Amino acid sequence: MMMQPIPSAPTSAANVRKRTDLEQRRLRKDRADLLKRWSHKREGTPETHEAHSRQRAGAIARLHASGYLSDDELAWSQEIAAAVERIMADAGVRTASLETRVDTSRHGDAFHEALFSVWMEMAYSRWRAQMGPAVAKMVLDIIVRDVGLARAAALHGMHPRRARRLLTEALARWAQLFREVRKEVDAADLVAAHAGLL
Repeated sequence: MMMQPIPSAPTSAANVRKRTDLEQRRLRKDRADLLKRWSHKREGTPETHEAHSRQRAGAIARLHASGYLSDDELAWSQEIAAAVERIMADAGVRTASLETRVDTSRHGDAFHEALFSVWMEMAYSRWRAQMGPAVAKMVLDIIVRDVGLARAAALHGMHPRRARRLLTEALARWAQLFREVRKEVDAADLVAAHAGLL
């Protein structure tokens, strides 16, 4: 007995075409809705405005928008994030040239640090030491890793009110330590330190 092939549905191509038409119609309607939704904006594309409207603000930005953090505290948190980013970037893998240089000079000005970078690193080191490891980790989770305040508090076994208080105290402490470091170290100290290393 010979097996008869199952006849294919004569409408399979028609079904595919119908699905394609429905999908294209849906895309056209979505596009029309998008253009209508953002037609009042003169700058930027509707796609840019739509993408921006769907982004979630960071933990610090939400605290600032809610009025819990002042403009100064927002700026201090950004300074801390910049200091952490700079320190982590310095810890990355780098390459070196082992070839002998003819002029016996160092490679560019990478050896000499900028005064602001020294201030940032000194302030960050002191700030982290004064905060203690547990509190510093919780604060850095909020500032750098963008963990929400309530979630960071739960992760570190504390009440959100205590986490909020520790965050504002940490930001105020950063401002104080940064001011102290700026008074303590000036450009002449940095030049003297570099001269001692040469």
